[in-house]
Amino acid sequence: MLRAAEKPSRQPSLWPHFREDLGVLLWASFLAACVATLLFFACFDPRLLVDDRAPPTWLADRRAGYTLGFFFFWMMSAIASFLTAYLIETRSSSSSRNLP
Repeated sequence: MLRAAEKPSRQPSLWPHFREDLGVLLWASFLAACVATLLFFACFDPRLLVDDRAPPTWLADRRAGYTLGFFFFWMMSAIASFLTAYLIETRSSSSSRNLP
C-alpha cells in the first residue's frame, strides 16, 4: 500500500512522442481519405473515369478504381497533415526564440 508521502514511480512511455504524433496524423488522414473517397465516388463512377477503348485490365475493374482513389486521397491527406504539423512545430519554436 502506498503512503501519502510516496509517489508512484512514473514508468517510461512505451510510445515515444514522435510515434504518437505519427499515429495521430496517419489516423486523421485516413479518416479524411474515407470521407473524400465517399464524396468523390458518390458523384463519379470509376468505370466512366477510364473511358477508353482499351483500358488496362488491372484498371478496368471498379474495385481497382476505388482502391486507387482511396490511396490517392489518403496520400494527399497525409501530406497535408504532415505539412500542417511541420508548420505548427516550426512556428512554435521560432516564436519562442523571439520573445524578449
